[in-house]
Amino acid sequence: MIGQYISSNGGVVTAEELAPYLDVPAPAEQTNSKDDESFILPVLLRFQGHPLVDDQGNILYRFPSLQRTASSKGGGSREYVGTRWSTMSSGIEKFMEEKPWEFSKANALERAMVAGLGGLNLFGVIILGNLLKQMTMTPGGLISFAAQLFPLLQIYAGSFFAIPLFRWLLLRKTNNDIARRNKAREERAQELLSPEPSLRRKLLSARDMAQRKVITPGEIVYTTEKDLLDQEYEVREWERRFKKLESD
Repeated sequence: MIGQYISSNGGVVTAEELAPYLDVPAPAEQTNSKDDESFILPVLLRFQGHPLVDDQGNILYRFPSLQRTASSKGGGSREYVGTRWSTMSSGIEKFMEEKPWEFSKANALERAMVAGLGGLNLFGVIILGNLLKQMTMTPGGLISFAAQLFPLLQIYAGSFFAIPLFRWLLLRKTNNDIARRNKAREERAQELLSPEPSLRRKLLSARDMAQRKVITPGEIVYTTEKDLLDQEYEVREWERRFKKLESD
């Protein structure tokens, strides 16, 4: 998703444009660190990008690996903007929305049956405990075995409800964090729909600087690691694939 967005915008973007796809604080929470753009570091490492500064002092990010173009064999260089990138960018989500975790995929009837089984276990442990307390004679045989097993039955009956309860509390916290991150990304995306004048100038500067890298025949490098005929074949194959992309 991020790579598609960068490519569809010419390989030069701002941190504000990528914020809706990353883990970022909400705009209201970033009052003291508004210029902190460290959240973009994973994207720079992943797509081999680097920062640059425009004439107005704005920090932009360029990704040369996502600025792929080539020249035709016959003459002047030709920039490949490509309908393919525009088609891909048109389907990109405005922000990355994480899905909340589900506690269970079981239906209501199955959950009711599990809860009933747990309740039955707990009721049986309580009844057994009362019977063991009321016995005055020295237990033996099956009664002795049940008395020795009773602590384990208590642990099982308690954990039958305690473990799902702990998991539910943990899942609730996780989903709250997911909702908070989704809201922060949505707010960042809303800022791009109606940007402030300073942000608008920054976005326009990124679009102006989004120049495609044109690969001319003179830039093709031959190496001694492969036979010359093999390399010429690879160049012809590369030109064939590029012409196919142009025709799409």
